Amino acid sequence: MLKEKTFTITLKTKEPLRIGGKKDPLSGAENPVTRVGGKLVIPGSTLKGALRARIEEFLIDSHYSGGKWKDGFEHLKPCIPGAELSEDEILLVKSGKYRDQGGTCRYPCTDKNCGKGINHSICPACYILGSMGLNGFVKVPFLYAEGSASELYSSRIDRGTKTVATGTNRPYELVPSGTVFTGQLIILLEDTVLDWKLGEARHMGETRTLGDKWLETNKGKMDEKTQLDFVNKYIIETLKNINILGGYKSKGFGTIQVDVK
Repeated sequence: MLKEKTFTITLKTKEPLRIGGKKDPLSGAENPVTRVGGKLVIPGSTLKGALRARIEEFLIDSHYSGGKWKDGFEHLKPCIPGAELSEDEILLVKSGKYRDQGGTCRYPCTDKNCGKGINHSICPACYILGSMGLNGFVKVPFLYAEGSASELYSSRIDRGTKTVATGTNRPYELVPSGTVFTGQLIILLEDTVLDWKLGEARHMGETRTLGDKWLETNKGKMDEKTQLDFVNKYIIETLKNINILGGYKSKGFGTIQVDVK
């Protein structure tokens, strides 16, 4: 049996918001905002990415200091999901803030050397949101809004004439400030079939890896109150701390306010 808890997320735009979609052949909009079924939408993948970024920041700010992770907190180091890392991401790995394990958490591990001195486990962000080969405990929703988008134009000024450069005046859509998006966040508290409980290390068959090493001390000790504290600390309060989203941030876009009930 699955034991779940549902929360309502309300996201209000404090500035214009720009999350783009593909060119719309029907409306002719060259740079439309994202819509599903005709409604303005913030994709679940966009919100999940922002939530993950905040979880990573929380872990690093709380347990990384003086160029290293605090003693006893090394397993809280997050990974960077993705098959290939950019040069700048590689620098973050070299600084010790992120894991060096092929770019992302995965289960079971495909590295033939796994279990032979390699410190491989599932990081807290992947535990909560899911990793390659393992579901997480949070289903991040699409957020929908009523209303319509507005249209603006973007251009470049010709330095020689101080006028709009020829051919640079392009239209794009935006979501106006004051728009309210809503959706349902579902958190899995317990799976009685798999014997998984949010906040505790999961029972896994693969023994070469360290699994949920960062939670092994919580095994069998997560009561209702401590589980609620875990949900608030790592998920609810982290969601509320998301205050900017989307593109065009340098143009005054993206400030938002998130509430969770």
